[in-house]
Amino acid sequence: MTDVDNDAYQQRYLAHQARKREVLAALLDERHSERRFADRELDGPAIHDLTRAVTTAPSSCDRRAVNCLVVTDRDTKALLGGLLVGGVGWVHRAPAVLMLFADPAAYKAGGEIDVMPYLDAGVIVGQLGLAAAGLGLAGCFINPNVRRDHKPLFEAMFGHRIYCGAYAAGHPREVPS
Repeated sequence: MTDVDNDAYQQRYLAHQARKREVLAALLDERHSERRFADRELDGPAIHDLTRAVTTAPSSCDRRAVNCLVVTDRDTKALLGGLLVGGVGWVHRAPAVLMLFADPAAYKAGGEIDVMPYLDAGVIVGQLGLAAAGLGLAGCFINPNVRRDHKPLFEAMFGHRIYCGAYAAGHPREVPS
């Protein structure tokens, strides 16, 4: 060992790095898709922390062109359950649905608009999963497909932005032991 290896500051730094690895590993172990939630709302601080995860996620070329719309009212969530492929029968039970929309003006290179918004949203969903696990919440990705017959209604409700998917979040359902 060199003197640097025995340095108390270096040892404290290395221990800090090891703790960060342990925390990240624990969060990764907690991540999974959950479509069943406890019947209670998310509070403002939890929603704030989730939306912060959206705004701080890395993005292609640092565009930050994917934004989120938080939906908490039951009627809109019930409508989303019918409009979105894969949302039937459960989306309305999620306390919060974070819908991800990309601004088409941000994607300028040829063919980029067909891929990059979805890649950016994928990174965001990963960040949301980590944030939810860190908050002790459950969550699930909702795919970006809108039923063909319902696209006009979806666009009338949410505009002509690029819909990149959504993340349903809430408190985990308590399973009786």
